[in-house]
Amino acid sequence: MGIKKKVFIDVFYYKAAAAGIRSYILELSKGFKKHGNKNIEYIFSHDIEKIINNSLYLNSPNRLIRWLFQLHYFIWKQIILPIKLKFSKVDHLICPDFLMPIWNLKANKVCVIHDTLFWDYPKNYSFFWRIFFLKMITAGIDKKTTIITTSNFSKKNIKRILNKKNDVKVIYQASSITESKIQKTEIINQKEKFILHVGSFEERKDLITLVKAFKKLKDDTIHKGLKLVLVGNDKFYGNKKIKNKIIKYINSNNIMKDVIIPGYLKREEISFLYSAALLYVFPSLEEGFGIPVLESFHFECPLICSDASALQEIASDSALFFKKRDYHDLYLKMNDLILSKDKRDSLVEKGKERLKLFSLKSFVNKYEKEILNRDNIE
Repeated sequence: MGIKKKVFIDVFYYKAAAAGIRSYILELSKGFKKHGNKNIEYIFSHDIEKIINNSLYLNSPNRLIRWLFQLHYFIWKQIILPIKLKFSKVDHLICPDFLMPIWNLKANKVCVIHDTLFWDYPKNYSFFWRIFFLKMITAGIDKKTTIITTSNFSKKNIKRILNKKNDVKVIYQASSITESKIQKTEIINQKEKFILHVGSFEERKDLITLVKAFKKLKDDTIHKGLKLVLVGNDKFYGNKKIKNKIIKYINSNNIMKDVIIPGYLKREEISFLYSAALLYVFPSLEEGFGIPVLESFHFECPLICSDASALQEIASDSALFFKKRDYHDLYLKMNDLILSKDKRDSLVEKGKERLKLFSLKSFVNKYEKEILNRDNIE
């Protein structure tokens, strides 16, 4: 047997990562440990099991703590990590969090760029932090860096924005929530019918369209007992102004008792909500992938999405689609599914079948095939 190739996976950002990137890092860690090629030695920067419950940085409402993390993150990425790589003598470095060390390394760099939201939605981020972050992304990509992304839609955008000749490869991810336990939550009565959305309060999530469509449903007495649950954060990746705008609409239209906004919840509680929801609605204007699509499939929750390109790519024929920003069209789609159990059941069956394309094993195998095959590992 020849000398094993060494692959170093930087999971430091898991300490503060939210939403899709957090799930992606967890998937990568679990996947390589469970399905990794025996002829590859995988080295992880941190033990995720030891930091999974460390919530100092995750969704912190304290701006100082968030800035301290960014400083810690920079020191790790540009000073500590390169030193570790030098002594580890690794062949490949995988960074699943956009940023690479800017230094010239012996290891082949693999950079995961999930989407182009930092470029396309500047208002969602602090001006100086965003400029610095974007410069660090491009500075870390050298000629031998392979870029990974999560959908063909994101690949097209990355090619347009980065203006680099590097390979951009599409590898569909899996969903780590599918392995989490289910824990009942007290935020809603188990017997109540409800529509679910999970995600931060950002403008691009377009939750106001969902709330307006829900209001139209409530205008019909047939939907009298229906609830809407909006799980998500308005800090770090969220926007308090957007949340306040939604709350103002809810109050002015007298649906306060019907819309539940519980804030950030544990994965186990979210799993319960998926399994109990009547529908999941994903009204986002743009996504790089759309993890809730897979989560809906797994928990057999009928899915309605906006016609955003990435969501159509990932969900295919396993969801109903409505025109972006068109709350009347969304209302019609929700009303149609709520009143037809056959249509809900049909979407669930299609979703279960489509989910097979996004398995953890497939996720890992494609990494090894597309990225590590340059070493002819067998």
